[in-house]
Amino acid sequence: METGWISFALGAAMFTLMFGMGLTLGAGDFRRIAANPRATIVGTVLQLLVMPIVGIALANFFDLPPILSAGIVIVAACPGGMFSNMYVHLARGHTALSITLTASATLVTLFTLPLWVQFALARFPTGGAAPIEMPVLETALRLGTLTVLPVLLGMSVRHKWPAMAIWEKKLSLASAIVIVGGMTIEGSSRPEIPIDDFITSIAPAAGFALAAILVGVTLPPLFRITARDTVTIAVELVVKNTLLGIVLVGQILDFEAVLPILAFAIFQTPGGILLLVGWRLLEKRGVLGRSEKSDRAISS
Repeated sequence: METGWISFALGAAMFTLMFGMGLTLGAGDFRRIAANPRATIVGTVLQLLVMPIVGIALANFFDLPPILSAGIVIVAACPGGMFSNMYVHLARGHTALSITLTASATLVTLFTLPLWVQFALARFPTGGAAPIEMPVLETALRLGTLTVLPVLLGMSVRHKWPAMAIWEKKLSLASAIVIVGGMTIEGSSRPEIPIDDFITSIAPAAGFALAAILVGVTLPPLFRITARDTVTIAVELVVKNTLLGIVLVGQILDFEAVLPILAFAIFQTPGGILLLVGWRLLEKRGVLGRSEKSDRAISS
């Protein structure tokens, strides 16, 4: 970014946002990985392996330029976010699984996201222009500073002062406002806002949201995962931590790479809500073949 204080503000806001996530987590959330390994493993693999491949395939299908390809792959490789946890909780899905998937994927993303984006940048030709690079080690260190460190710090604070958990919502809201505001200022400071690139990003972003829904609802049942856990995994695939992607672009890449992320943000919330509403309607009408009551009892 051209303006140093905006870059600093975005990084500080992301740190605070992930610190807030840490305030919602305890050691028990990670112990659930061992208690419910099948759904956790399947959900994490789909988030961090299958969906980035889908993102690369879409970038190739739509013949996106390298910088926009990087943006769509960043979206695809990002973990689920706190909004996915909130939506699942409000719909009475498997909240513990949602939180576990978000936390575990956030930790693993430290290593996987830089590699996926570097692979995408190396794959798509630049047409003779200077190659675009995302330094893997530097990106991993930045991700660690923006995600793992504040999450662990937040968990430590919650462990020592449990009452601090009540600050999570306020911290998250303030951080989101700073991130959105900072990127708005950055975009408005440019001589020409690349509207054409944003329009170009809409179709692949919509395609990725649709693909996430299809992958989320079709693959987990193949591993005998219950309908409740399946819809929870699907929401994690659709409702991404796009703020992390936006901040990462601001720290590492050119502004244009944020456009696919902004385009995807238009579709992720409607996609997540559609999944949960559809599941609740099917459950209410008795269409689901497996009872979810025993699953709730196990998770409580």
